[in-house]
Amino acid sequence: MNLLQTRALSRHFGGLQAVRDVDFTLPRGQIRALIGPNGAGKTTFVSMLCGRIGASSGQVFFEGRDITALPAHKRIRLGMAYTFQITSVFADLSVFENVALAVQARLERGQASGGLTGEVMAALERVGLAGRAEQRADALAYGHQRLLEIAMGLGQRPKLLILDEPTQGLSDGEIEAFIALIRGLAGQGDEQTTVLLIEHNIPVVMALAERISVLNFGAIIAEGSPDEIHANGEVQAAYLGGAP
Repeated sequence: MNLLQTRALSRHFGGLQAVRDVDFTLPRGQIRALIGPNGAGKTTFVSMLCGRIGASSGQVFFEGRDITALPAHKRIRLGMAYTFQITSVFADLSVFENVALAVQARLERGQASGGLTGEVMAALERVGLAGRAEQRADALAYGHQRLLEIAMGLGQRPKLLILDEPTQGLSDGEIEAFIALIRGLAGQGDEQTTVLLIEHNIPVVMALAERISVLNFGAIIAEGSPDEIHANGEVQAAYLGGAP
């Protein structure tokens, strides 16, 4: 069953056509990568998916429901979470408090604080930040702020997790842990999370993605398995560089 779908989704800014008539389908439980050169329209596209910006034309469907007109906060309630290309943590709050805000937004009013604490710490443990729970967010290195943002996303228990450049600023060891984390999310049975990954680190893309969609000049120019994308001449010319 498809979790997310777009039909002829487009966005223009004045005379600039940032995204052009994109038809996109994302099955439930899949890890999908969206790649393309800088300026290809990737962030604009995912911003329309999560409701940060409106579409100029076309439609977005989530679990079969037309959500094109829904604002971002209502899409979050449906089960979408999005981490930004530029970190958006609350700098003057602790690491724990940042994740608690995300968890609390999902929990029913009146639930015991012990439940909140347990969920927050579980999310921090998964990204390797449990030992930094009491630190202020602005005291974290940039890479750890990226991990904190992922923990905030996990705290929402999303059906769809959209990650925009999540490995930027991470060490090699942290990238390996991130890959293991995302594989675990997608394999969790009834609670599995569908992942849409926007990433320039091609080894990470090739290690994680079941399928890859390639965007260039606002349009999808190819979709396929990692091997198919690596061997695609048009993708090589537009983004990967050189011969396959």
